Amino acid sequence: MALYDLMLILDAEAPDERRAEILDGVRQAIEADGAVVESQDWGNRHLAFEIGGREDGAYHLFQLEAAPPLLDRLGRTLRISDGVLRFRFIRLKPGQPTPPPPRADGRPGAEDRGEGAAPVAARAAADAPARR
Repeated sequence: MALYDLMLILDAEAPDERRAEILDGVRQAIEADGAVVESQDWGNRHLAFEIGGREDGAYHLFQLEAAPPLLDRLGRTLRISDGVLRFRFIRLKPGQPTPPPPRADGRPGAEDRGEGAAPVAARAAADAPARR
């Protein structure tokens, strides 16, 4: 069996019970014919663009060992499930480490920039040529 990441984006406006039902179904399907290596709840995040009129999504990551027939079954089930905005299977190289937990603010490298990109924008505005 190969190693995969399954990234799920669920409807953040769906009831908590429905989201828990979807996640339990995914976990049970994986454990029936494969193995869950890691599972992470990344929380609600603002989407880069609307999906089905939704601006926010609840992100969940599963790292799993599975055979292609299991991925096909999961894909069919997730495709028709209400409450699933998007999902993606990503095949990983053997021996790939488990993913690190997500950052609290949801932005990669935010702690490296200090307060964010605001000082850069202010500096760029100060350096811009004057309008005539």
